Amino acid sequence: MLGYQLNLKKNIIQQISVVFTSVIGLFAALESFLMSGRIGTGTDRISYVAVGAVSALFIVYYALIGRIYKKIDAWIFLSLFVYAFIVTCVYYGFSLHLFAVRFYYIWLVCVFFFIATRVMDKPDDLLRAFSFAYVLTVCIAGIFILVHASLTLQEAIPGSDRYLGCFRVGRLCGMANANTMAFYCLTGIMLSIYRCISGDKKARIFYGIAIFILWFLMGLNNSRTTNYALAFTIAAFLFVFTRKQFTKLRKSAFVKYASSFAISIAAAFTVIALLMVPTLLYRTGTKLAAKISHDQQLMDNVSLIYERDVADIETLEDRNLIWNRSVELIFKNPRRTLFGISVRSPERVYGAYEGRHDIPMPFAHTMFLEVFRRLGLIGLMIWIVLLCIWGKNAIQKLFKADQDNRSIYLMSAAAGVLLTGITELGPFVFSTAMGVPYLFFICCGMAMRDDEYEKMDIA
Repeated sequence: MLGYQLNLKKNIIQQISVVFTSVIGLFAALESFLMSGRIGTGTDRISYVAVGAVSALFIVYYALIGRIYKKIDAWIFLSLFVYAFIVTCVYYGFSLHLFAVRFYYIWLVCVFFFIATRVMDKPDDLLRAFSFAYVLTVCIAGIFILVHASLTLQEAIPGSDRYLGCFRVGRLCGMANANTMAFYCLTGIMLSIYRCISGDKKARIFYGIAIFILWFLMGLNNSRTTNYALAFTIAAFLFVFTRKQFTKLRKSAFVKYASSFAISIAAAFTVIALLMVPTLLYRTGTKLAAKISHDQQLMDNVSLIYERDVADIETLEDRNLIWNRSVELIFKNPRRTLFGISVRSPERVYGAYEGRHDIPMPFAHTMFLEVFRRLGLIGLMIWIVLLCIWGKNAIQKLFKADQDNRSIYLMSAAAGVLLTGITELGPFVFSTAMGVPYLFFICCGMAMRDDEYEKMDIA
């Protein structure tokens, strides 16, 4: 009887955490609007504190029932969080303002996802709840943004609202800017693909439609970082999947690897090519609408929408300037090199452009340099050690002969998210999440599970 009551209590708490995950999905999808004050002044602070506090309670619960305190990577993860807090406290003193930093609340949610998926009996319930709330909200918001941006093309001077939707330098902007919106779409597509792999017929129809919508929006966002990340994810998944199929057919090692590699490379190029199609379709459709309606202003403004050259290296040259200046700032003095500037520091990467100190960059435009800049060498080493531990487990599950396709895809998605850290923050966040880190830490939680994910009772 006692065992039954304990299991009942455990199931109830897990169901509550699943409902809470839906709330996080909604919160993550609307995060850019919360931060902009469009929904209401102070709602972002209230929301961050609320989801962070509830996440902390679930972290304690799952850590205890899963005996996470016996896992070395959990202590390393905790040390990163504590270290960031101590450094900030030393730099700025202990006060209530110390607890107003978004970093702590976002990371509490990340830790919750990591521990919950690692411990829960049915982790897919959590991923399913987050996926539905997040994908549905991002799709609705994305359609609204596209409509609003399209209407601005009828104006003599097109509007430039980067939250509600506009076209700037040939790209669809929304949710703050084109790159931010592209990351929302990337996360939505990655989650949708997973649900198409793991869900039933109804789920596949819903998420199939979502993939189409998000593909169109992401193509108009024209973000090469997210495009390459999605291409890499699909290529990695197909490489392991086809390798597994050839292994079952008892093909030779050469045939197995050569064929898998060829299929994955072809898939990557196909994804890149397909993401260039939405701009062509949208331009063609807009021109046709302008001709039918005899709207000359609309016709003139269509020129604002164009495809970025994939081979253009101007962006990379720009990144090099930012990276070089970031390194200079990191090694400005021993204190900055060892401990960083803290997660609370408002300092941006200034002086990247010669003679233009009025153009500071908000971050170093690469995950590792930004972690180095914020948390110093100590924080960077902790983060790298964590990635190595999780990566080792993920690779083992990725190439395990009898591994389930769902698990293979999640490990591939984690690698794709990590790839975005080359030119962006990737899974490491300081003030905004955009959903990407949440997906990453869910995948890491799956990678570090002690049992076999594919043997679990997953609906």
